[in-house]
Amino acid sequence: RAPRGGGSGRRRRRRQSPGPRGAAGHGMDLLAQYSDDEDGAEPAGGPAVAAPGGPAGAAPKALARKPVQPPEGFSGALMPAVNAAPDVELLGADKVQNFAISPTDKKILTNPTFAALNKPLMGPKQVGQKKLEEQYYNAKMGHVEKTRMNALAFDKEYLTFHNFGYAANPARNNEGKEVLVSTEAKPQHGRGIWDKAPTLAQAAKKRKIDPAASPSDDAEEGEEMNAEAKEAAKQWGGFQDEATLRKQIEEDVRIREDEVARQREEERAVEGEERETKERVTSIFHGPRETDYQGRSWIESKAQPPKDVDEKQCFLPKKWIHTWSGHTMGVQQIRWFPNTAHLLLSAGMDAKIKIWDYQNQRKCLRTYMGHDQAVRDINFTTDGSKFYSVSFDKNIQYWDTETGQVIATFTNKKTNFSVSVHPDPSQQNVIICGCSNKKAVQWDANSANIVQEYDEHMGAVNTVTFCEDGKRILTTSDDKKIFLWDFGIPVVVKHIAEPTMHSVPAVVLDPKKKFLIGQSMDNKIITYEAFGRFKFQGKRTFKGHQNAGYAITPGFSSDGKWVMSGDLEGKLWFWDWHKQKNFRVLKAHDGVCMSCMWHPTQASRVVSCGWDGAIKLWD
Repeated sequence: RAPRGGGSGRRRRRRQSPGPRGAAGHGMDLLAQYSDDEDGAEPAGGPAVAAPGGPAGAAPKALARKPVQPPEGFSGALMPAVNAAPDVELLGADKVQNFAISPTDKKILTNPTFAALNKPLMGPKQVGQKKLEEQYYNAKMGHVEKTRMNALAFDKEYLTFHNFGYAANPARNNEGKEVLVSTEAKPQHGRGIWDKAPTLAQAAKKRKIDPAASPSDDAEEGEEMNAEAKEAAKQWGGFQDEATLRKQIEEDVRIREDEVARQREEERAVEGEERETKERVTSIFHGPRETDYQGRSWIESKAQPPKDVDEKQCFLPKKWIHTWSGHTMGVQQIRWFPNTAHLLLSAGMDAKIKIWDYQNQRKCLRTYMGHDQAVRDINFTTDGSKFYSVSFDKNIQYWDTETGQVIATFTNKKTNFSVSVHPDPSQQNVIICGCSNKKAVQWDANSANIVQEYDEHMGAVNTVTFCEDGKRILTTSDDKKIFLWDFGIPVVVKHIAEPTMHSVPAVVLDPKKKFLIGQSMDNKIITYEAFGRFKFQGKRTFKGHQNAGYAITPGFSSDGKWVMSGDLEGKLWFWDWHKQKNFRVLKAHDGVCMSCMWHPTQASRVVSCGWDGAIKLWD
């Protein structure tokens, strides 16, 4: 650019150059010229030459922007150019351009036609593959789709196919195969299940003319007979001679004899099955003989009961002195023989129940094998002559302890987790079982009938405990609640439920029936009163062991001074009842220690069982 004060620059010359056009057009040309040669460089071909009819020094770009001059003699205004055949997108408007819908698409954003939905897939195929749809087959023979059919139409076609050998083809593409024909029977086209059956008179007349014909034969089969057969049948007016009658009678007799023989075989088979069931061995006696030289049974205690049992003080055991081994799997529960405790009953997860001698040689005396799955709980009657067992095979069995026979077997088709016998000696046929159907079911063992159901719980019932000499029952459940009921009345007397409570899968009464302890799933043993208002004893809580997830049965000493329990590490824990202090821990089992009991007459003897299959005696 030239300085302001010096010389006659280009800017000055351009301002003075006149133009024939108006001011606006003249200004636009000046701007175009200014922008083109602003840098001062001239084009390679030399200085710009002004076009004829234009301003001096106009650039080619300015000339290109000039509006098109109409031809001479044209008086109208110029119209914009219009394309009479523009490009139009035809996707979806033509059947040829409809694409097949992929079977894997879960959502379709357009509204395709039926032809597009059923159009076969096109594209490269793998070696050995005939169609691209093969990768979308969900069955061995193709792609199975759900369809809805009227029940009446389905039954009609089903019965027609099985009775007359043909049915309508339900396939979507059934061109040329509208009817399906059976390969096992001759199709009878035209017949249906709605055809009118022949009357008795028509059937009798047909049998008289043709004895071999059945009442269900129709006119179509008669038409298929040739003329000679018809003439032979009508030759004597339907008369049957003696030979024909004798042959028909012999055939009827043979059919009747076959039917009688078949019924006899079925009766013999049923009798054989019942005999096998009755002859099933449910018990094995392992001792030398079931009675001694005086004729006393093996379940009777030969030793004299001690006189000062109540005055004995219990002491903590120190050493392991004996092991009963015989279960092939874990031992779930153990029970003392009532009053004398000279026998020990054990329930195993090998579906067997064994009774052991405690005093003499400490051997297994009898095995009870009535269950098919693991035994969950067992309980003696008050005299010990009988006992009950519940198992994961959903059966409750009533046993004779001495002979090993199953007195009764009953079930409600639900898994039973516990069985409790009424403490009254006159009601030993009454039991209550905690079931998986959220009910505590009361049974009468004599009639094998359900007497009452206690159904207020919201989870499986784990334990049932009789309190106050059988007047009340206490139930615990997986719903983390404890309910108190009056015996025989399915109405909850007291709800015990707190936000901090956990499930209590095992409950035990103390020897004096004043307190009960429960194995809580938060690694604690909690205490409640067993009479009156059943108050919670918050101070009497026993901690330290690990029991979460296992229904470990705790125990009391015979004098009520000690509380004991197993844990999931196989240890045996002992606490003081009054101080709630842990005094001793014994490593008892390799697996979980499931149950433990203090001997009622021998003050320092403890028996424990675990999932290692062993039952151990401690002193």
